[in-house]
Amino acid sequence: MSASTQKKKALLASRTLNPHPEAVQSALFTGDFFDPHDRAQVKYEMLRAKQVEGITVTEACRQFGFSRESFYQIREAFEAQGFQCFLPAKRGRKGPSKLKGEALEFALAKKQETPDIEPGRLAQLIAERYGVEIHRTTVQRALKKKRRTPTTRRSHVRAERRRDC
Repeated sequence: MSASTQKKKALLASRTLNPHPEAVQSALFTGDFFDPHDRAQVKYEMLRAKQVEGITVTEACRQFGFSRESFYQIREAFEAQGFQCFLPAKRGRKGPSKLKGEALEFALAKKQETPDIEPGRLAQLIAERYGVEIHRTTVQRALKKKRRTPTTRRSHVRAERRRDC
C-alpha cells in the first residue's frame, strides 16, 4: 500500500478527507508537501493566503475550492477556536437524549403540584435547576411514558387466559 493511499485512509478515518481535492487550484498544492486531500490543511492555507499574502476572499475561495460563505464561517470558527476548528466535531448528540433520574422525578413532582403546567415550562425549570437543556417534547414523552403502568406482554397474556377459564 502506497504512502498516499495510507494517508487517504487515515484522513477518511479522521473525517478530514477533502471530498473535492480537484477543486484546490493553489500553486502551493502542486508540490509534494501540501496535500489537497487534507481538508484541514486546505482550510488553514486558505485563511493564511488571505491574511498573509493579502489576496481577496473571492480569489482565496477560487484557489482553495470553498464558497465565500464557507470562507467566512471557517474564519469565524478559527478566530473563536483556533486550529481545533479545522478538525471535525464529535458526531452524534451533544447532550442527554432522555429525561431520567433526579430530573425526571423533579418533573413528575412539578406536574403533580401543577397538573396544567406546560412541558416547555417544565423544560425551563429543569434547565434552571440542573443546567441541562431538554426539549419540551422530551419532557412530554417522559411524563407520558412514566404515567403508563409497566405491564409485560406475558402478564397481559396470563390475565387473558385467567378470564377465559
